[in-house]
Amino acid sequence: MSDPKSGSVPENKTGFTVAASPLNPVKLELGIILIIGFFLFFIVSSVIDSQIVQIGVLSGFGCLSMFWIVYRVRKLMGVLDDQAEK
Repeated sequence: MSDPKSGSVPENKTGFTVAASPLNPVKLELGIILIIGFFLFFIVSSVIDSQIVQIGVLSGFGCLSMFWIVYRVRKLMGVLDDQAEK
């Protein structure tokens, strides 16, 4: 008897593969930002005594990171849009 589900899942000899996303570089940058933010949290909490200054430093890092990711995504999507129009 043959298994009816054996052909339902596409397989590759090297394993499952997924097409590369054009946003992979942005995902990598987001991961790096998250790691830096994690360590910055502990550094700021041990170095700076004032909670207001701690919140300011972490908020500033968060806002700069957000603007960087938005800038990178908009730039990349613009390039992809230009390529799609050609």
